[in-house]
Amino acid sequence: MKIKNLYKLLVLFLSFSVQAQTGVFTKDPMQTFHIDGAKDNTTVPPAANQILNDVVVTSDGKLGVGLIDPKTKVDVRSADQKGIIGLGTSTQTAAAAGGGAIRYSTGNIIQYSDGASWHNLPMTLPPKALVLANKGTTITFPNNATTVVSGWTVVTDSQSNFNGTTFTAPRNGFYIVSFNVTLADGNIAQNSRIETIIESNASANNIQTYRSVNSYPAWDVSTVNNIVGGNCTAIFNLSAGNTIQFKVYHNFGGSRTINTANSGTNNIISIYEL
Repeated sequence: MKIKNLYKLLVLFLSFSVQAQTGVFTKDPMQTFHIDGAKDNTTVPPAANQILNDVVVTSDGKLGVGLIDPKTKVDVRSADQKGIIGLGTSTQTAAAAGGGAIRYSTGNIIQYSDGASWHNLPMTLPPKALVLANKGTTITFPNNATTVVSGWTVVTDSQSNFNGTTFTAPRNGFYIVSFNVTLADGNIAQNSRIETIIESNASANNIQTYRSVNSYPAWDVSTVNNIVGGNCTAIFNLSAGNTIQFKVYHNFGGSRTINTANSGTNNIISIYEL
């Protein structure tokens, strides 16, 4: 009799142990309730691409879609960046829906309930990137070479997108970029030129390198000595993370330095997000 009762207790204990985590289409559940939608989990824990079709519920009631460690009550921040929540229209009153509810409404707007009324979410756009900088410190441009202009002094950088050498686009969009530079007084060789260059690493729908050329053909004297400069303006279709740099090329016959007069206001860049 005692052996029989002991057996029943053992079966009951094992039942509770087995049910501590429940898996659907997986024999290795990672949370209290775990569904492997595609039945493709082959490792413990599942590989990153296998988790994308999983749904879990944790012991403290958090729901995760496309991830197995949700941080909020509903977490859809899957690694494939497809964690989008679809909202539908609703005829419920704000009171019936309760404070904090959100819905999609006529007029292509999102509304939230404060428990008494529905209110439109503000449709404000993110602030635009804006960079203004000048160059008043010395830099040397070797003859017949392309040189990156670094060490810009930032005057304005609304979203900290420029590190003094490279601008990084904060989001997808169109950016108008302007670059002005002058070189210190020096000899200008016959049949020479200066190229003011704006260069991007964006590959799609872009000319990656824009050049503005100021050329100096033959003179009626043996040598000419003067300040020279150039400017270039371009519009880039950038993706978030794409970069912009500024470069100078010349073949005046010898190294030239940048003109640092007037606190660098002869050398200016501007970047504005359209």
